[in-house]
Amino acid sequence: MQAAGYWTDRYFCFGNWFQPVPAGGFDVYWAARPSALRNTVARARKRLDKRGSWRLEIVTQPGPGLEAAIEAYVSVYNRSWKTPEPNPLFMPSLMRLAAGQGWLRLGLVWVDGAPVAAQLWLVAGGKANIFKLAYVQGQEKLSAGSVLSAELMRHVMDVDGVREVDFLSGDDAYKADWMAQRRERIGLVAFDRRHWRGWLAALRHHLGRWRSAWRQG
Repeated sequence: MQAAGYWTDRYFCFGNWFQPVPAGGFDVYWAARPSALRNTVARARKRLDKRGSWRLEIVTQPGPGLEAAIEAYVSVYNRSWKTPEPNPLFMPSLMRLAAGQGWLRLGLVWVDGAPVAAQLWLVAGGKANIFKLAYVQGQEKLSAGSVLSAELMRHVMDVDGVREVDFLSGDDAYKADWMAQRRERIGLVAFDRRHWRGWLAALRHHLGRWRSAWRQG
């Protein structure tokens, strides 16, 4: 790019936590996780047992069961801490598409007949991608999301036989408990120095980087 007359710059995009699946599958993976995480999941299961009737569900196929699971997912998401989706039709449409392609792993935790945690994972090409997580606000003490994550991890490793589980973008601290490795995504930007638009774009880019560094420092 430089030889072609462009200014170039590299920049950090995001951290990406991931887990290669070990020989032996989930049991070997789980034994290597921090004891605090394993104890959290064990205690959460006991709390759920004391709470009443509860169950885990993993939906993978199209049909009436999928539509009920989508409705449950939307209910959980709308009662969670997360920002509403810009397009409310996007996630249901994605789940239907993924189910038709065989990619869908839609996990739910139900307590006394009501959904309290939901997760959307997508499995393709030997890789499981953790796409969306949500739980109902006010139900944090149940740790139902952790129980669901462990069960989905077991499913993709031992049933689907994936080679890797990917937490996608973000350096949230909890991801280091679930994943053994981290990599970084790096961006490349190029500006045509032979055109005024390239100069203007380069100025905006570098001013933005300077402003970001000033705020952080």
